Amino acid sequence: MRFRPWSTAALMGAAVVFGTTVGWHARAIAGSDSSSDTYAGDYTGGSLPAGTFVALQYLGYFRGDAVIDSTGHELPHSHAKVLEEFTRFSYLGQLGGHAVALEAEIPFATLTDVNIPGTNSLVAGGFLDPVVQLTYFFVADAKIQRWLGITNYFYLPLGRSFDNQKTVNVSTARQFTDVPQIGYTEGLEKISPALNGVFFDLVANASFHTNGNSPVTAVNPPSAPFPGILTYDTLTQRSAYDVKAFLRYEPKAFHFVAVGIEKSWGGEQFAANGRFAVAGAPIVIPLANLSLGKDDYLRGHFQFQVRLAQDFAVGGDVFHDFERVGGLRNDIGAEVRLTKFFFPRPPSR
Repeated sequence: MRFRPWSTAALMGAAVVFGTTVGWHARAIAGSDSSSDTYAGDYTGGSLPAGTFVALQYLGYFRGDAVIDSTGHELPHSHAKVLEEFTRFSYLGQLGGHAVALEAEIPFATLTDVNIPGTNSLVAGGFLDPVVQLTYFFVADAKIQRWLGITNYFYLPLGRSFDNQKTVNVSTARQFTDVPQIGYTEGLEKISPALNGVFFDLVANASFHTNGNSPVTAVNPPSAPFPGILTYDTLTQRSAYDVKAFLRYEPKAFHFVAVGIEKSWGGEQFAANGRFAVAGAPIVIPLANLSLGKDDYLRGHFQFQVRLAQDFAVGGDVFHDFERVGGLRNDIGAEVRLTKFFFPRPPSR
């Protein structure tokens, strides 16, 4: 059975600031920790033997062909490319007669070829919020081909790449995010022998965010009528929701191909407590809250995995955004996943 590489920070659940502030506009992108990067069949990892340790390495490239604001408006000639890399370590154990998994993840990301009209397109990339997670498997039965698990991800506000004076941020504005998730896998052979090796995978989660700090600062915004400093002290974000469904064909263990659809919605970000301090004068103008975008998209996936050795597998995910509101629309994305298993030694006789 395959191991489950549970989640990743959603690097570009990003948002575009399109706020109107006493006659001028401010634009920026802030990261959003939401959803997860669960692959098809990942919850079958609950059938791995207790004591299994797994090291995973992810490398991804995503090409965004447009930046979309929170009303669905596309910025003309906007585009960007995302490069991401993260390492995950996982351990499978037992608790109360059920499988459990403990994991930790260290992510990095940046953007290149960035063009956002009306901005300097500067990027703050690097170390993102690390993630720790726990999964408890209520069902992990390879004989009846059924798995059901609950995962909780904790995105810790320890990333060092956020810069509120940069146009583009892949990290959050120091938010803590909690993402509970349910994963369910069912083998379809029980419906018909013709479906031998075919599985249905369903993953659903919700993301809950604390407030962030100081999401936007701009010195002498170019469209402002006079010099000054524009600041917003607080970032608020509504809850986000995500559902993925896959049909997967597994001819043998550790080998599969899958097609899936993903829908994410909610997660709208707002910059709050804004003001513009006029340079050289005791004048401070309060500003209305700005919508920074949403975690709202419809995405298609093609995924695969191949076992190259008894303890090593290579997988991947190719995806395309069919719809997007708020953030960078991914025309094409590709991610490679390397998985190394360290199985426990069998007991001596």
